[in-house]
Amino acid sequence: MGRRVFAVVSDLLFRTRIEMTAAQSKVALTVVPADRLVEACAGNPPDLVVLALDDPGDPVALARALAAAPGARSVPIVGFYPHVDQGLRERAQAAGVTPIPRSAFVTRMAEILKGS
Repeated sequence: MGRRVFAVVSDLLFRTRIEMTAAQSKVALTVVPADRLVEACAGNPPDLVVLALDDPGDPVALARALAAAPGARSVPIVGFYPHVDQGLRERAQAAGVTPIPRSAFVTRMAEILKGS
């Protein structure tokens, strides 16, 4: 497995779905707790970070912290969100996240994880 993806997703059922898709797509997926993401990316940055933008806490602030961290600045971040929350989409985009509605993320999950 060449491509590495870190995911910060608290919803267990959705996280399992991402893990299964990653395994089928031959992508090495690591679920990382939000409070460990910056540290995990600094040492050996992944090819992609996936954020659940509607998770508890402040995933948008987490994206900003990642974008500011030495060694992790260039890591692309894809964040999925409820399609009805355009304010969240705008805040995420301003923080450097590529926002995608949850339904579109589900449809394109394998493609996104593989980087195609």
